[in-house]
Amino acid sequence: MEDVGVIFGDVGLGHFQISLSHPIERGDYLTIEDESHGRVLCQLDDLHRTSDLNLERADEIGRGEISTPIHERLLGVATIIGFRDGQGIVKIPTIPFRPGAKVYRAEEPLIAEVLGLKHRGNTGAYVGLLRNHDLRIELDINQLVQRHVSVLAKTGGGKSYLLGVLIEELLRHKVTCVIIDPHGEYGSLRNPAEKNGASARFAVEAQGFAKQVQEFSPDVALNPSAKPLTFSLRHIDPRDLLVFMGLTNVKSYLAPLKEIVDAVAQTNADYGVKDLVRAAEHGEGAVAETLHERLEYLEQTKILGPKGTSLSELVVKGVATLINLRGVAPDVQELVVARIASNLFDNRKKDKIPPLFLVIEEAHNFAPQQGTATCSRILKNIASEGRKFGLGLCVVTQRAARIDKSVLSQCNTQLILQVTNPLDVRAIAQSIEGLTPGMTEMIQSLPVGVALVTGGGYHTPLFCEVRPRATRHGGESVRIVGN
Repeated sequence: MEDVGVIFGDVGLGHFQISLSHPIERGDYLTIEDESHGRVLCQLDDLHRTSDLNLERADEIGRGEISTPIHERLLGVATIIGFRDGQGIVKIPTIPFRPGAKVYRAEEPLIAEVLGLKHRGNTGAYVGLLRNHDLRIELDINQLVQRHVSVLAKTGGGKSYLLGVLIEELLRHKVTCVIIDPHGEYGSLRNPAEKNGASARFAVEAQGFAKQVQEFSPDVALNPSAKPLTFSLRHIDPRDLLVFMGLTNVKSYLAPLKEIVDAVAQTNADYGVKDLVRAAEHGEGAVAETLHERLEYLEQTKILGPKGTSLSELVVKGVATLINLRGVAPDVQELVVARIASNLFDNRKKDKIPPLFLVIEEAHNFAPQQGTATCSRILKNIASEGRKFGLGLCVVTQRAARIDKSVLSQCNTQLILQVTNPLDVRAIAQSIEGLTPGMTEMIQSLPVGVALVTGGGYHTPLFCEVRPRATRHGGESVRIVGN
């Protein structure tokens, strides 16, 4: 083993200081030979240099004057991860290490053993390699569904790419998914990726999932690759009908619209939007004219019909169903998410549909911390109770501070890319157990393609180099100026 330093100073049961003889990186794994338990795995959590250079001598060096040599030391603080006992349980020594004990760079077999990095077979979702090592990180799929997931990153941090990797793994394992896709990014899961030089190291081959991906949208004119997503008009109350019509002044329009709906329903139980349009055209005044105009618009969208898209069409075992909401008004998006999530939850409780994974992109818009959205309540219910019924939830956001804390706190697996906003960093630190101060700092400077993984079957947070996509990435930013 490579000797990298010596323990000094006061030594605690959870961490200790090291005088380093060789430069290593923060986050690197170390080991110490414990008298009672053999090799114990540790991780470098902080790193800094000390020197005898004072301000006066620094000024001399700045002026180019001859100065005495600078004496410096490289010091670190390490966190103890532990060792596996005879029963395979990870434990931490109950007696502190001795000052003066040598610290070594940990070797991969020990790292894999203590961290639990192993091939999980039919239950493993391969998302990447342990940073600076060729050890696979495979998340436990059962825990993903049973204990919920959050994917967090700043804008442009790679959350859509990482989510694409996760969905690929779920599709490989025939996990049923419903994905709320506000920007129409995930249709590219159908198509294999172009060849990538990095793929060889990660052992990833290009693959498309065209047979396992279906797409629905309320606006098929803007999203022609999707099937129409419609809802039964008879199950929409007048207040929600106003939202679909794009009218927010409930006080002015609710009563007149209710009169129109009641009148039509009395004569035709299977009425459609066209019947409401005909009934509204006989009204007089500005309110009646507006209702007629907006009902005509609603009839053209085809989002409401006598029957609506059935749940058996949306939920197909082993298939990822994309709900493409690109171009749909935000308040209508909320209604769509509310109705789909409610139907999934109710029917999963009755075991009428298979266990599934519900993914909510831009989750801060659908379950906000401040204010309310139409779908907030049902998403909170799924977060708190869905695991009991085999309905897993994955929330994806670039603003951890803006998503409802009761939803975020229920996610026991977190995939975190670079986050720099102080409010978001604080929200993450408060919601994750086992996150050290050093890890919290590292989140703010993570390089592109590296994620902090907590949960998912692992007892300690891991830094993961995200593997290349097998499918084409659909979330690239639009170029404004060419090369």
